Amino acid sequence: ENKWCRLVCVFVFMMSVLSDLRSTLDIVWICLYVPSEAEPWLEYRVPTWDSKENVKQVLDASELDFVKFKLAGMPLSWKIMNCVLIIVPKLWLWRMTARGGVTFLMETAGIEDVIINVTALTFILNLDEMIFDLFSHKVVHHILEKMEPFQCDEDSPEDQTCDEAFKALRRDRKRVCNLWLFPRRLLLAMILTVVFLWEYYAVHCTTSPTGGTVSHSVSLPTSEVFPVLSFLFSWYKPGEEPTPYWTFKMPGSDIN
Repeated sequence: ENKWCRLVCVFVFMMSVLSDLRSTLDIVWICLYVPSEAEPWLEYRVPTWDSKENVKQVLDASELDFVKFKLAGMPLSWKIMNCVLIIVPKLWLWRMTARGGVTFLMETAGIEDVIINVTALTFILNLDEMIFDLFSHKVVHHILEKMEPFQCDEDSPEDQTCDEAFKALRRDRKRVCNLWLFPRRLLLAMILTVVFLWEYYAVHCTTSPTGGTVSHSVSLPTSEVFPVLSFLFSWYKPGEEPTPYWTFKMPGSDIN
């Protein structure tokens, strides 16, 4: 075995689940930034520089091209419903998926099997996107392709005056270290890898008499059926045999 290869596999798995976490956090930011009132999410916009018929001929556009989709205000009741029914379950499922994947990779014996398993886990995590691309209606794809970008800042760069833009440029140049230049996704993936590895060792391992880290005593399960609740809730554990089949022993302790 190679502990560094196992660490790299866990890090690769954490990078694959990071995209799901970021998509959930994007929903959180949208709920925070959009106004808490009902607003239209589509508009019919025709350029005013000429008649509609001439615009169609010049731009080679159709009526559907004049329909614009955007993120708009959402009533507070809908925000609460999205938080309870979408955001919280997605964050909980992501946490349990990341925890289960790290546990699965750490408890795989052979290093070749670890590499194969991290590839299989990455494929499984991409199944939802594959199903969406294949089975969702073409209208949904059209709306997502035509969706206008959401501007969180009230004052966009296009709305700034020359003086405001010059002051912002001088302020950025005075910064000794710009943290925005550091790859934040890489830093977040490294932090999450350390956190979940620490959780694994804290839950499944204990300190040996020599000062190292060894596994707790392991017992066989009482049933071959893996309960779903044990995946959703870490405190729910399946039944185990009272007598462990493996217990850590110091080298030479069996010698009389």
